[in-house]
Amino acid sequence: MLRISAWSQTMPLALTASIVGVMECVLNLWQLLKQRDLTARTLERRQIWIEQSKSANTGRPRVAIVTGGNTGLGFETVKALVEAGYFTVIGCRTVSKGQEAISKIEEQTGIKGQMTVLPLDLASQESVKAFSHAFKTLGYSHLDILVNNAGLMDIPFGLTKEGYEMQFGVNHLGHYTLTLGLLPFLNDAPQGRIIVLSSCAMYSSNDIRYDLLQGPKGYSRLGHYSYSKLANLLFVKALDRRLRKFQLNITVNAAHPGACSTELFRHNPMMNFLMIPARVVCRTPLVGAMTSIYLALAPGLEKVSGEYFFDQIPRTVNPIAADEKAQEELWAKSVEFTGVDIKAVKI
Repeated sequence: MLRISAWSQTMPLALTASIVGVMECVLNLWQLLKQRDLTARTLERRQIWIEQSKSANTGRPRVAIVTGGNTGLGFETVKALVEAGYFTVIGCRTVSKGQEAISKIEEQTGIKGQMTVLPLDLASQESVKAFSHAFKTLGYSHLDILVNNAGLMDIPFGLTKEGYEMQFGVNHLGHYTLTLGLLPFLNDAPQGRIIVLSSCAMYSSNDIRYDLLQGPKGYSRLGHYSYSKLANLLFVKALDRRLRKFQLNITVNAAHPGACSTELFRHNPMMNFLMIPARVVCRTPLVGAMTSIYLALAPGLEKVSGEYFFDQIPRTVNPIAADEKAQEELWAKSVEFTGVDIKAVKI
């Protein structure tokens, strides 16, 4: 993957991102051949983390938020959190879809009254801020886990309500504002955890073209997706440094789910068609959600922060993601685009 990062300087972004995707599918095939009992082993590890989390509970209420928790990876993450005893809030654009997810999880687990859904449109800064206010009205004084799971990929050109490219706006800017708005609640938990869904697509970009985020000029469906995923890693690194600077009791880590059979390609009819045979070598949402579940529930991660995890192991990031200058540029642009900064957050 690091070699892919070097190639990204000479190849079109979409081509580089496509190569990364093919490599992910090859990795999945290799894993399936090596671990034919993958689903059984996945369920076993998942149950261990759930039981460990339950045994560590002191009896106080525990609360989690999962964006995009109504489907795919988010659905599996919510289900695990509920089984571990967390009251879990699903944030999604369509409340009825969130309620459908709640009904399914209650039916599958037999656990009722442990979930709610709040409207959240990550393409609208107003909606993001309204979500944070709505969470406050639920009456909880703290937030244990925030999983920034929702995302868009490979979509036609579009702009957020504030006029920024949609993939970058939803995958990064919306979650940036949401995370900073919820920091006071996370800091009031015994140990707040933030999980940011990223992707190996971040390897296909060696910078972010901020000059191409407010119009159709130079738009690339997969290229701009890679910008947003690189932004996720830069954000994790920059936020981790600030959490340590202000001595906040919060960790933040990135999780890569691998190439999964989810709804990410729903905006591209051709890719949706190609994904039918490709599902043979794609991970199930359950397997893909495992790293998020691990980072949310597993013990021994209280001091682990600022890392990029794949298959529950810290991995080497794209060199540009480790560059402090690039991290600070992303932070400055995020402040400029949203008007939100950690300095103004009352913690």
